[in-house]
Amino acid sequence: MKSRYALGACLILAASGAGACGMSSTAVPFDIDGTQAVRDAPEGELPLPPAVITQVVRGIVSNHATCNDTGLLTVVIEWPRGNYKLRDVGFEFLPVGGNVAYPIFPEGPVQGRENRRRSEFLFLWRDGPPSQQKPIDMQVDVRAVTRDNQRGPATRLRLGSRPGG
Repeated sequence: MKSRYALGACLILAASGAGACGMSSTAVPFDIDGTQAVRDAPEGELPLPPAVITQVVRGIVSNHATCNDTGLLTVVIEWPRGNYKLRDVGFEFLPVGGNVAYPIFPEGPVQGRENRRRSEFLFLWRDGPPSQQKPIDMQVDVRAVTRDNQRGPATRLRLGSRPGG
């Protein structure tokens, strides 16, 4: 059902006659202190991020001006109570294996749209119509990052989608 809403949003944009795709990712860069060395957080300091892929929508036609060639991926993290509030951490999404057919994830830590302890990330990529799409089958490590450059343990997600899926 969520896929139909995303598709509907794309079709509304198409009907509006917009000159270029106006969709954008909800992931924004997370500022870290670049003077601090990257290091693992002390055990128990940062939890495994409870990340879940909630939606994958593939492009439907080749018209970029209407966003109909855009792939959409939604990931939700329900951040537990603990030493850090959600606003005080960013998240790295690092492809670690499989078929990395598209540049879906940004480099470096990002923050998503926040609602209390829940953060939602919408990632976009130029996907094209089903006849031009590649299958997606990858593993992605998601880990929390603090402003002073500490990294927590990673949750591994599996992202899979066939063309037109």
